[in-house]
Amino acid sequence: MIKKDGHTHTRFSHHGSTEQLDEYIEHAIKLGFTEYVVTEHAPLPQKFLETFVGPDDARDNSSMAADELLLYKSEVERIQVKYGDQITIKAGFEIDYLKNYESDIRRFLKEQASWIDEIVLSVHFLPNNDGIIAPIDYDPETLSAYFSDERQNPQVLFQRYYDAVMQSVNFDTGLKIPVRVGHITLIRKYQKLLQLPPFDEAIKQQITELLQKIKQKNYQLDFNAAGFSKPYNGESYPTFDIAEQAVKMGIKLIYGSDAHKVDALGLYFDEMNYFIEEVTKE
Repeated sequence: MIKKDGHTHTRFSHHGSTEQLDEYIEHAIKLGFTEYVVTEHAPLPQKFLETFVGPDDARDNSSMAADELLLYKSEVERIQVKYGDQITIKAGFEIDYLKNYESDIRRFLKEQASWIDEIVLSVHFLPNNDGIIAPIDYDPETLSAYFSDERQNPQVLFQRYYDAVMQSVNFDTGLKIPVRVGHITLIRKYQKLLQLPPFDEAIKQQITELLQKIKQKNYQLDFNAAGFSKPYNGESYPTFDIAEQAVKMGIKLIYGSDAHKVDALGLYFDEMNYFIEEVTKE
């Protein structure tokens, strides 16, 4: 049986640990993983960074820097050689979908196409009522500050988020490699602190349409464990009810630890894998 972690990070993310990639791989081998995808946050478009709105730390430490790209590539290739007889290691990126920066993203992917195997396509930044693109998962204060209007009616915030996720799925990467749609309930990261309500029927319908589009494009879904460990969340991304809906639609769910430190690898894998097995039996 393939035991795969399809969403992992490295020290190049700048918002995790400084542990070496070798330590991640050795721990994954110890845990019995047979396939491992390195999906570091790709450099954000330069034009986006020049007009970035939000905390300076979020601008500087949300992804690898462009000048680290060659070092990241060489690190991934090095560990593929070093550990290739013990575990299958695939190269990839977590790509931020950013409205109005599609050509920059596509150009970047085309430049990297020769060596990457898979990507995770995610939404971490969202336009607010004023058209300002701001981070949604940096911290609750930033989310509340830039989306204060939407916070008065959280369903509007949810709608805006799922509009962006749908746009990301409709985005043509230009590559013929597996694409996973990343953590599709990330907008609920601070749900306990901000007292976010459940999704209403309109949002549930948006999610259904999103899953239909994911199925149509033959994309995978990131079944992300990180939310379980977030103090204001406590759920997987997506939640088990949405994951069940996806499985029954024939969408492939791929476990992702979203590990930014070594000891986060493999967390909740058994529970999440058991869930998929049970739903598949039904």
